[in-house]
Amino acid sequence: MAINVAIKETLLAVRRVPVTVGFVALLAAAEIGYALLARPDATRLAAWASTNVDRLRTEPIGPMVVSAFVVEDHPFAWLVIAAVAFALVEWRVGWWRALAPAVAAHVVGTLVSEGIVWWRVDDHALPTSELYQLDIGASYVVVGVLAVAVVVAPRAGQIVAAGLLVALSPSLLDGTSTLAVPAVGHLTAAAVGFASGAVLRRNARIAGYWPARRPM
Repeated sequence: MAINVAIKETLLAVRRVPVTVGFVALLAAAEIGYALLARPDATRLAAWASTNVDRLRTEPIGPMVVSAFVVEDHPFAWLVIAAVAFALVEWRVGWWRALAPAVAAHVVGTLVSEGIVWWRVDDHALPTSELYQLDIGASYVVVGVLAVAVVVAPRAGQIVAAGLLVALSPSLLDGTSTLAVPAVGHLTAAAVGFASGAVLRRNARIAGYWPARRPM
C-alpha cells in the first residue's frame, strides 16, 4: 500500500515538471551516447554541433539545438545542476515559463558571444581561426534557468540557485576581460535569465497569483 502511494506521488510530481524530466532525460541520454563514441566520432559530432560563426552561417538550426546536449567537461555535474535549476523554476511557474527562458538564454547567449567574434574578426582584432572555434555545452541553458530561479523560486530555492551561480562564476566568467566566447555567453545567458525572471514575477503579481511583498 505504501509503495503504491509513493509511486502515485512520484508520478504526480513528474507530471508537474515535464520539462525538467524531459531535459534531464535527453541530456543524460546524450551524455551517455557521447561518452560511448570513439574519439574520432566524438570529435566530428562536436565539430558539427558547434555553434561557432562558421556553423551558424551555414547550418544554424541543427547545431543550435544539438549543441546544448553535447557536454565534454563535467557531464554529471551539469546534469545535476540542470535538474535542480529546472525543477526550482518549473515547480514554481509552470513548464512553458521554465522552457522559454531556457531557450532564450541558449539562443541569445550564443548569438551575442559569436556575434562579437564575427565583429572582431571582421575588424581584424581576432584571427579568422576564431570563426571555427568549438562552442558546445548545456551551460548557457543552465545558467539562464538558474538566474530565473534566483528571481522566482521560493526563498530556499533562491539561495540554492544563487549559491550555485556564485560557485560556478570563476570558471564560467574566465576570460571576460578579453571577451572570450564562454564568458560573454554566460553573462548574456544570466542577463536573459534575470530579465525573464523579473518579467515572470511582475506578470504573476499583476495577475494576482503571486504574493505581494509584505510591508516593512
